[in-house]
Amino acid sequence: MSLSSNFVDASLCCALKIIRALHEELNLFEEKGIGYGGDRSLNIDLIAEKILIKKLSEFGNIYSEEAGFIDNGKDKKIVIDPIDGSYNVSNSIPYFGTSIYFEDTAAVVVNLSNGDYFVRDENGKRFDNLFRKPFNATFRHDVILFEKAYQNPDIVQKLHNHGLKFRAPGALSLSLCYGEASKAVIYKGDIREFDIAAAKFYNSDCFWHFEDNLIVMSPKYEDLEEVLSIIKE
Repeated sequence: MSLSSNFVDASLCCALKIIRALHEELNLFEEKGIGYGGDRSLNIDLIAEKILIKKLSEFGNIYSEEAGFIDNGKDKKIVIDPIDGSYNVSNSIPYFGTSIYFEDTAAVVVNLSNGDYFVRDENGKRFDNLFRKPFNATFRHDVILFEKAYQNPDIVQKLHNHGLKFRAPGALSLSLCYGEASKAVIYKGDIREFDIAAAKFYNSDCFWHFEDNLIVMSPKYEDLEEVLSIIKE
């Protein structure tokens, strides 16, 4: 097997171990201070990080939201967000995942709540599920995924004025992956590499707009332009 295939297999194995930990470990939501990325760390964040570091360190240096940079003496970097959507998982909202990016080689993003996973490597891009055939609607593609909507009421009002529907699920890497089947994804807030690296690589064939604190992504260029024009009104 190739390096990227081995990495993807190892990453999916980690995801299964994290899912098992969610069902078996105790004190999952005990607060453990502030992580490297600036957010509160829960015990489940640290458990997931430990699983990822143990399995993936053979492939590269680790850059994690919780621990920061871990030098394994390798040439490439692996960027991980052990639990994307910590508030969701700690409130039993089934939209949380793990995000893993192997520099210039592969990306794996897994929805830990339902088993959906997104992979891009040398063999291309694929969407599948760890446990069953994935559900993939191809009917409408007219809803916007708007992360941090609660912090941006001005944009919410603009979308409403134009009759555009949106949802704010609460896990950026997942939304940027599921966004390949939406009208667009909007995120306005602090942009951190942990949150977007894997999803950006996975959906590199989509259209992206970046500013200091704004990301807009869409599968269609005309939709990207429409959403941007509304945001900037």
